[in-house]
Amino acid sequence: MYLLKFWGVLYFAVAKGDVLNLLKGMATHSEFASLLEETEGIHKYYMNGFVTVFAPSNAALKEYQGEKNKAFILNHIASAFPRPSLQTVNAAFEENSSEQRLTSLLQGHPPLWIRRKNGNMYVNNAKVSMVLPATTTNGNKQFLYPIEDVLEPLIPKIENNVSDYVDIKAGDLLLKVEKYKLQNYNITKFSEQISKLGVLKFPEYFNYGKSTFFIPIDHFFDNQTTDKNLIDDVVVRSHIVPGNLLFTKPIKKKEEETELFHTLQYKQSSMDVKVVVSIFEDNNRGPMIQSQTITGNRNHPRGKVIASIVKANIPVQNGVVHLINRPLVILANTLWEMLDPSKPENKRFSKFSSYIEKNEMLLEKIQNTKISDSDNKKNGATIFVPTNAAIEELKSNGVSDETIIENLGLHFLDFSLESTDIRITHPQNSFQMFGTKIGFPENNEVKIWLWNNTHNEIQVDGLGVQATIVDSDIRAKNGIIHQIDKVLGVPLTTVFKKLKTDPMLRLSFKLGEQENFNLKFDNSEAKYTYLVPTNEAWIALQKQYATAYKVLFHGQFFYQANNILDRHLKVGTALSVEDLKKSKKLTTVRGAPLTIFEDNFEGESAVFIKHEEIIARVIRSNLRCSNGYIHIIDKVIMKRRDVTLSGLPKISATMMLTLFLPFVAILTL
Repeated sequence: MYLLKFWGVLYFAVAKGDVLNLLKGMATHSEFASLLEETEGIHKYYMNGFVTVFAPSNAALKEYQGEKNKAFILNHIASAFPRPSLQTVNAAFEENSSEQRLTSLLQGHPPLWIRRKNGNMYVNNAKVSMVLPATTTNGNKQFLYPIEDVLEPLIPKIENNVSDYVDIKAGDLLLKVEKYKLQNYNITKFSEQISKLGVLKFPEYFNYGKSTFFIPIDHFFDNQTTDKNLIDDVVVRSHIVPGNLLFTKPIKKKEEETELFHTLQYKQSSMDVKVVVSIFEDNNRGPMIQSQTITGNRNHPRGKVIASIVKANIPVQNGVVHLINRPLVILANTLWEMLDPSKPENKRFSKFSSYIEKNEMLLEKIQNTKISDSDNKKNGATIFVPTNAAIEELKSNGVSDETIIENLGLHFLDFSLESTDIRITHPQNSFQMFGTKIGFPENNEVKIWLWNNTHNEIQVDGLGVQATIVDSDIRAKNGIIHQIDKVLGVPLTTVFKKLKTDPMLRLSFKLGEQENFNLKFDNSEAKYTYLVPTNEAWIALQKQYATAYKVLFHGQFFYQANNILDRHLKVGTALSVEDLKKSKKLTTVRGAPLTIFEDNFEGESAVFIKHEEIIARVIRSNLRCSNGYIHIIDKVIMKRRDVTLSGLPKISATMMLTLFLPFVAILTL
């Protein structure tokens, strides 16, 4: 871009003449010059006067599939100049003060919005490469704006009917859709429903201004069981973004933080449903629009709905219109309809859902998930869907399809769980985490755990594999989808990484930092079975043995801290909790073997670790790591006699040399 700007300044310094001559000399935009010369029309008269020309690049003209006729040309020419702050691509001007509405020479004078965004200049959806002043032979001033996209006009089907061009607003497009060319798209069903609800309820469609309007096409209703009558006042207002022009360029990628815009529905009374939208680019599907109902009701629950923009950037006198492939806000699809890998629109879920198809029982459970008004506790389902990149990461590390299929159940809950659920945002237990049993297979005791990290990102742990929710609350008729960045239950990280990141294990990790005790857990060649006390277990120890706790965490007597941790560690073998129950004993690095047994705890079966009279319960088992297992316990296996202040600490070799060498130096003098 900087080279283009430099080239533009350099070119202007040596070029002379009007806009047409400038264009002829530009290798990247010369085809528009040919179009201007070879097409007969009134534009040839205007080209000798005071004009601003927005010239698409050769590449943009080649990509454009529409007609390149005199109407197309006139839509790229304005008979007025942009204000001085917009006569340069220099980004020094403030964005908010650098927006201007020009009109093209096409009949009806559709708007051309010139604005600055993210340090660049745009006219409607087209990025401006540079700005070149020009002068005709008779002294008339002109401006040339080379742009990277075409400016597609809205053209009536009867092109010589002048009245159909005049003052087209979004409401005219809706109610007179049969008059305009929309690439075989039809919007009559949305239009009919607005007429049924009462057009006067939505004056924004006809008022002048600068708003963005999203209109769903009929194809969605033709291929769905969704009744168009589900489009009520709330839904209609959620398709209007007042006071903001949202073109498809510039646009952020889905994985980037996108800006949220208040819809007309958001601006209703404080007690009503609140809906915001964001627009983003999907690598596979192009520009997308996402509605997010952040305050819902019985008819419009909270959640996200995503639609593809199938025809974008239609200019109207009161803003811009985008045709979309489905209505926003309405939960029209079931969970499986949103996951089904055979549907092109589900591509971002396709790698994971193709594995679900291989597990007939889970597939049937998802397809048969029902939602009931009477049972809020078991209402619908929740599916944590790993990204395609997460699946690819496993495959590139040699993980088999069978392993992935074995862990599918970790991604399914048999109730709807929103990301804003108070059990996640404000957990009531001392762990500050929410644990819940998975929904498949049935009667399974395995839990997943959810919590907010310090960056306010929701973490999900399934058998030790920790994932981040990267897209939350994608709503279906019968549940919720959250997209995550890892496949649960299939580890690629070491025991060290899990110790460092799990919120239950902060104090154990801190204690292990003494004399680099933890570093061995990053050795991917070794195998470990590690019984790790929770933070609460250490706090309970502090209350029971305050002096011993202080000695351990002070750091001066690191060898005692290491000895206590060794009491919880087996090296050389990775044992699951099932292995421990079978063996009934665990020999650790230090001390007598620990006894393993099962018993009932609060009505459920639990596994316990016993050392003399100390009995610790396993509260999270089978945290899988690439080099072993972590089992989290609720007590520290330590007696008071295990920590003493008598005697000198053991001295490492490095410390010995540091102390000894000065004496050697003195003796040699």
